[in-house]
Amino acid sequence: MATPAGDAVFADLVANAVHDVKNSLALVLNSAESLTDGETMSPVAQRALLVLQHEARRANADLMSLLGLFKLERGRPLVQPMVVECEDLLSELVAYNATLLAHRGIVLEASECPVAEGYFDRGLVAGVLNAAINNTFTYARSHVTLACRLQEGYTVFSVLDDGEGYGSRMLASVADATESYEHSHRSTGLGLFFARRVAEMHVHRGRSGRIVLSNQPGGCFELWLP
Repeated sequence: MATPAGDAVFADLVANAVHDVKNSLALVLNSAESLTDGETMSPVAQRALLVLQHEARRANADLMSLLGLFKLERGRPLVQPMVVECEDLLSELVAYNATLLAHRGIVLEASECPVAEGYFDRGLVAGVLNAAINNTFTYARSHVTLACRLQEGYTVFSVLDDGEGYGSRMLASVADATESYEHSHRSTGLGLFFARRVAEMHVHRGRSGRIVLSNQPGGCFELWLP
């Protein structure tokens, strides 16, 4: 029969293993990205490399979500808000994701940002948005737009693609957090669950953040931060 001490040891082992795998994935991603800057590859090799990058980033996002949830379960602080220049964050997101999407014929750009600064956990927010952008690799046709605006006292980040949009079941299930914001049935729901937790842990004057999905008509992922 398991003991509390044994459970704690096992939980730490799992957390360490997840962290180790995440570091290994980071090395895989760095190697894959260095190959894209090298000699010309055949179309078949290039497609295989793109899939590798996309899937490695997706797996890395899931592992970061698991580590974040583990910290929450152990009562460790997760959100560390700071003053963030929103335009700089959008530029960083474009720089990190544009090359991968461009190889799929998808243009990634940030619209003009009217928000000077926000107060939130930069690393967590960037992680949530990077996961949403990486998801468009599969579903966007040719264009993805990042934006940031002020609405109803919230700083709202959005990722809008020109794909077919979210299915009605996905839109209806968001309130239950049973599915991921990915458009695919293969999703475990971890991505959206963690994104919602990140949003809700941002609290200001009694209001917490939230996640909003909509079709405009392409899929639009929004992160609302108070």
